[in-house]
Amino acid sequence: MGKPRMIILVRHAQSEGNKNRDIHQTIPDHRVKLTAEGHRQAQDAGRRLRDLLQPDDKLHFFTSPYRRTRETTEGIIESLTSDTPSPSPFPRHTIKVYEEPRLREQDFGNFQPCSREMERMWMERADYGHFFYRIPNGESAADAYDRVSGFNESLWRQFGEDDFANVCVLVTHGLMARVFLMKWYHWSVEYFEDLRNINHCEFLILTLNPENGKYTLQNKLRTWSDLRKDRDIENATKEEVASPIPPAGHVGLTDHIPIRRKWGAVLTAVPTA
Repeated sequence: MGKPRMIILVRHAQSEGNKNRDIHQTIPDHRVKLTAEGHRQAQDAGRRLRDLLQPDDKLHFFTSPYRRTRETTEGIIESLTSDTPSPSPFPRHTIKVYEEPRLREQDFGNFQPCSREMERMWMERADYGHFFYRIPNGESAADAYDRVSGFNESLWRQFGEDDFANVCVLVTHGLMARVFLMKWYHWSVEYFEDLRNINHCEFLILTLNPENGKYTLQNKLRTWSDLRKDRDIENATKEEVASPIPPAGHVGLTDHIPIRRKWGAVLTAVPTA
C-alpha cells in the first residue's frame, strides 16, 4: 500500500498520576490507570478521530504497554467503532492494534521517592537539561530517543508491506510524542527542550505530501519561549493600564517561569524538516 496518508500521535488521557503525583510512591508507573475524566477524554478522542477519517481508511494502532495508554486506546476504538448515533464505517475487526514497548513513557525509576525529593530532582533536571538528565534508576530523554529511533526505523520498513494501513495512530506519552517528532524531523536538542507537552488526548497530525513523499506536521506546537513572551506582553499591558507613564528606572514584571542557566554558546533552536 505504501506510506500511510496520515500519522497521528496521541497523548494518553488523564491518569490518576496526573491528578496526584504521590501515587507513584506506591503504584508502579506502568500500572497507573485513567481517571473517570480520562475515560471520558478517550471516548471523545475516538469521536474526533472519526471526524478526521475517510470511510475507506484502514487503521493500525501502536500503543505503549502502560495501563493508561492501553485504556486510552480501548476508549478511542470503542467510540470510533460505535454505531451510535450512526453506523460506523470502521468495524472493530478491521482495526489492528500492536502493543509497542518502545513507545513507553520515559523511565522515571522504580517507586518514586517522597514529594520533596522529587521536587529537588525536577529542579536539578531543569537546570541540567531535560534531554540529557538521567533519572536515578531510570533513563534520560536521550535514552528514550534511542529506542524511539529504533521504532521509527521499524515503522518505516512496515510502510512497504502490502497490508499496512493508510492511517497510523500512535498512542503514547507527552515526552515521547516530542521525542518522536524530534527524531522524525531532526530537531535540535535546544528546540526539544523549548517544547511544552501537548494536552491529554490531543492529536499531533502528520500528513503525507504525495509530491515529495514527506510528512508535514499540521500542528503549531507550544513552546516555553512563546509562553514567556505572552506573559511579558500581558504583564506589560497590565502595568501600562495601571500606570500609563512608567517611573524612571522602571523594570518589567517577571513572568514567574523558571529559567535554566545557559551553558556555553547560545545556539539557535530552529526546527528543521
